[in-house]
Amino acid sequence: MKRLLKEILDPILLKFNRRIKFLNKQLLNQRKEEILNSFQSVGELVRLNGETFIFNYPQNIIVGNNVHIGNNAFFHASGGLIIGDNTHISRNVTIYTVNHNYKGKAIPYDNDEIHKPVFIGKNVWIGMNVSIIPGISIGEGAIIGMGTVVNRDVKPLEIVGMAKIEKIGERESSHYHDLNLKNSIGGINGKILSNLDLKKYRLTYHQNKERPIIFVLSTGRAGSSSIVHTLNQHPDCKAFHEDIFQLIRLSTQLAYTNDKDKIYSELKIIFENKIWQAQEEVIVHSDQRLWNFIPFLSKYFPNSKFVHLIRNPKDSIVSMASRNWYAEDEYFSYNSGQWAKYRLQADKIGEYDTKTWTKMSKLAKCTWYWFYINEQIERELSKLDKERVLRLNLKDLSEKKHILGDFVGLGQFDFTVSKENKRKSHHEETYKELVSTNFGEQIEIELKKYSISFSY
Repeated sequence: MKRLLKEILDPILLKFNRRIKFLNKQLLNQRKEEILNSFQSVGELVRLNGETFIFNYPQNIIVGNNVHIGNNAFFHASGGLIIGDNTHISRNVTIYTVNHNYKGKAIPYDNDEIHKPVFIGKNVWIGMNVSIIPGISIGEGAIIGMGTVVNRDVKPLEIVGMAKIEKIGERESSHYHDLNLKNSIGGINGKILSNLDLKKYRLTYHQNKERPIIFVLSTGRAGSSSIVHTLNQHPDCKAFHEDIFQLIRLSTQLAYTNDKDKIYSELKIIFENKIWQAQEEVIVHSDQRLWNFIPFLSKYFPNSKFVHLIRNPKDSIVSMASRNWYAEDEYFSYNSGQWAKYRLQADKIGEYDTKTWTKMSKLAKCTWYWFYINEQIERELSKLDKERVLRLNLKDLSEKKHILGDFVGLGQFDFTVSKENKRKSHHEETYKELVSTNFGEQIEIELKKYSISFSY
């Protein structure tokens, strides 16, 4: 009897177990796909091997084509992480792009963060149990030996290993470049990718830099998100809102430094690795942090155009102030994200001395910001050919949507203008406080302090 039951049940249990394994595999593959879709940009033939991955701030991760990431990866990418084409990363690799601030207001450290991006070039091989500290650049074709703590930059083609990251060799240059010219690229377990596989590679922004691209410049998120939702109604348009998260940091760093080359270099690396997210569609990037990148973008993308989307000062400034922009101790006390950490401070760019700036009210600072950003945008756009520039007031978006469509290259289209980035419930209390203080009159008083050379 037992034997009979065994003969009946064994095939059923075997089939059941196979079904469970199949469903688990499906769920794992679905999770991997969701992870990859959460990255800012991802190429073709990208693989997540294994079952366990932790990617903090995936929106700051840019991954090229044919990138393999091993099991138990831990990437903390709040500072920005870029991984080039054909880079293979083994198991248990840790990458940090952020560190605690031990020079701050508390010991052993305070709640601030120091962001330093990590750049990994193309054709890099990273062994098991490697740790990469914030701010590191690993050059093209480098090899990182198992267990290495990468605590200095690694040069192209360099092979490093051991605890002191000593140079243990160098690839033979002519051999490497010969294979690179032949497009002899290893895929799974080093198997040479076919021409069919290579044709699947998605092109980057750098490779498409001659194509038309539209940049929308503004001072806040309401207008910049509204125009994206409006343009995306057209089937031949792909518009993105604040898609390049590194700009939050880079824009402010550029404003504070005279070393533009370092900032521009990082932006070039982003565009050299970020996947162009369209086939024949027009690409539009709308981002309030583009305001001081006009000189770079207009040259890097020679066929680029720019839309200056202006929102009337009262609505803009109230929107900023109700979200506690420039509140005392805004960073962490009110807003903990990078937007607050990298809020542009007038005293750090010489517009006010620190004593005066510190004493200014939140509303006064928001008014300065609205004026200053719009003024800088206009100054740079005035240097470009008129055909590359469209000035548009947010309140006129519905009325002038056909002008926008023609400028972008979409022609006449019946867009429905939508209002986005509405005030959230937890900002209502702050808004009510502003309403009770005759904020409109205060804004008018503040605006009179500035010589406004543009219309709004």
